[in-house]
Amino acid sequence: MAGHTLLVGAILLFTYMTLWFVVARARKRLDTVDMAWGGGFIVVAWAVVVQHASLRSMIVAILVSLWGVRLFLHIFRRARKSGEDPRYAEMAKKWRGNVWLHAYFMIFLLQGLLIWIVSLPVAFAGGESLNGWGWLLGVGVAIWLFGFIFESIADSQLGKFISNPQNKGSVLQTGLWRYSRHPNYFGEVTQWWAIGVIALSTTFGWLGLLGPLMLTFLIVFVSGIPPIENRKKSDPAYREYMRHTSPLIPWRFLASLMS
Repeated sequence: MAGHTLLVGAILLFTYMTLWFVVARARKRLDTVDMAWGGGFIVVAWAVVVQHASLRSMIVAILVSLWGVRLFLHIFRRARKSGEDPRYAEMAKKWRGNVWLHAYFMIFLLQGLLIWIVSLPVAFAGGESLNGWGWLLGVGVAIWLFGFIFESIADSQLGKFISNPQNKGSVLQTGLWRYSRHPNYFGEVTQWWAIGVIALSTTFGWLGLLGPLMLTFLIVFVSGIPPIENRKKSDPAYREYMRHTSPLIPWRFLASLMS
């Protein structure tokens, strides 16, 4: 079951990312791939439902869709107000030959592969249930809701802060941002670990934990936190912010919830 489901997901993602590459080529913007990210997970989630319809796979697909749609709208609104993402512009400068051919393999298909890996708990959540472990569905949904609300609030606070011209050059240190330097990423990681918890209620579901593990690694060490902090750490105010604020997990906030 799992092998066939994973193969179908891989084929769908290859097709999906190729179509988004065509859109990016027409727009002449490499960062179009960012808008494709959330939708890729939605494609995988509903493909699992079609192949293995159950209450669990339906709930997971709905959760992933809510996350993916919210992320798409957030990135779409951000993209309308700015030009090409400098990360991709810097990447393109290092390529020789046909930039778009490089982009197809090194950006679009690579991100398709990453979506496939991160979505592993979605695929395994469609598997056969383990007797006595059904309660993990409720636990996973509760954790997911916490992460979703946390990320949504963090993004809203950041959006309001950036939109105020008086805050230009300042560092956001209020709201959830006083507990974590990247509370939006914490919310996103939490949601995917929650899907991993749900997958644990199925046969071989523990393999699905490779998905949130990969996402956490990417955010903490590769494409999430490092580029942002490397760009901002030259600012003395941000360095001070880094000194007394957790990079990801809002420990003080979580402690206050438990007290």
